[in-house]
Amino acid sequence: MKDYKNEKIVIDTSTSWIYIGTLVDEDESYYYLKDADAFDISETSLSKHEYLMMIKKDGIIPNRKSVKVLKSKVVGISLVKDILEK
Repeated sequence: MKDYKNEKIVIDTSTSWIYIGTLVDEDESYYYLKDADAFDISETSLSKHEYLMMIKKDGIIPNRKSVKVLKSKVVGISLVKDILEK
């Protein structure tokens, strides 16, 4: 995860929540993001991929100054810049 530190990342979880923000730290249990968008995908008709394509195009609109994400719920992590638009 050292390559991802201070980078804008997407954390996909086993729940309906995704987290997009700047990775600032991690410990044994959590990833810590700042200026994060914590988003419950079940509240929209968009797929996770459609939502992420909007983020890549329009930028992250933070709704949290900081958030910690429980590592045991994480199923994937990627850089925002690595999101494919099609």
